[in-house]
Amino acid sequence: MKIELKSFKHSEFSSYETHCYEATVWVDGKRAFYASNEGHGGADFYEPLHAEGKDPKEARSEFDVVMAKVETHCATLPKWGSEFGGEDTMDVDLEILIGNIINKMLTSKKLKKSLKKKVLFITEEGIYETGYGQKKPADQNLIDMVREENPDALILNSLAFDEALQTYTDWDLETYEKENKS
Repeated sequence: MKIELKSFKHSEFSSYETHCYEATVWVDGKRAFYASNEGHGGADFYEPLHAEGKDPKEARSEFDVVMAKVETHCATLPKWGSEFGGEDTMDVDLEILIGNIINKMLTSKKLKKSLKKKVLFITEEGIYETGYGQKKPADQNLIDMVREENPDALILNSLAFDEALQTYTDWDLETYEKENKS
């Protein structure tokens, strides 16, 4: 099952304990329902699509069917553990799934912006970035300079974006886990 968020709006300044967002959730290529959260630590809200001329009872019935299918799909996903420690023993539910999609979307946006302005590279010591300054974007000359000075570094700008995103995300999680194991 493919679940996507479209018409996604996120408010960083209003996101306190949870993401403050609203989006249309698409399931297997079809508009399915609306999802939102006010960003104050409460649960996500889900509601049926509002289609002109559609009977509200019919819309609610379709919504209930889609929600049941999505929850069944979530039950098949690998269990997860808290980033604060613990075993992977918790079931994935729709809220966790949507939160993961949002995290990936926001990380992707942040990484795209960083890769345009800077060269990002990973060494044994950590992840680093370097650039020319505020106005000039990173270019091949800067990538070559970083590669010359750090021959063993993995330069994220040289990877396909999906691979760079996965590497960046994996590196960030591994580092967080190492730093917070004690």
